[in-house]
Amino acid sequence: MKKNKKFKIYFVVLILYVIVFFISREKFFEAINSFYLVLKDMIQVLPPVMILSGLISVWVPKEIITKNFGKSSGFKGKLISIFIGSVSAGPIYAAFPLTQTLLYKGASIENTIIILSSWAVMKVPMLIVESKFLGLPFAVSRYLLTLPGILIMAYFANRLLSRKEVLDSIDSLSGRVLEIEEILPGFNCSGCGYSDCSEYAKAIFYENEIASKCVKQKEEVNFKINELLNEE
Repeated sequence: MKKNKKFKIYFVVLILYVIVFFISREKFFEAINSFYLVLKDMIQVLPPVMILSGLISVWVPKEIITKNFGKSSGFKGKLISIFIGSVSAGPIYAAFPLTQTLLYKGASIENTIIILSSWAVMKVPMLIVESKFLGLPFAVSRYLLTLPGILIMAYFANRLLSRKEVLDSIDSLSGRVLEIEEILPGFNCSGCGYSDCSEYAKAIFYENEIASKCVKQKEEVNFKINELLNEE
């Protein structure tokens, strides 16, 4: 269903381009030129970001992401998120693959929003350019007023949304895997034969691995996983 919806969007855009072509050739070619410029920019920016996201996904242990960006990372997690967003280069759409990877690896909704928002409006290069054109007092004042707004927005978004809801909206299967992972005790002891609880949860859902390999879990946990799988 989701794939069909995506194709519907492409079809609607194509129809709009055809309509514009017949209404105004000049507007049509302006739109094509704008599309080309955006596409050219994305081709230059996105490949390195996708490579970086892939490296983070493979090489950075989930425990590190959870410790520094997870819901229990506290004030330190917020500071790191602000720092990453502020020093990052590239347009805002370059942040989406990276933050999606962090979210999959255990980052909280709150810190994900802080990274995106800082990337969009608090980048250090932007401060330099802004202070040149509008003056340093203006730039610093805006930064100091923007930061509390970002933190407040992230706090309330974290209250309204859960990681499961967000992951489920990206990929319903990812949401199911997260449900299994949250049932597991989270010791990441490798007693089940997998590197961590996340990998074990994926094996249970995707590879029909038995749910009783966890050496730490109690019988009711095993029951909950099987109950969830039976619902699927």
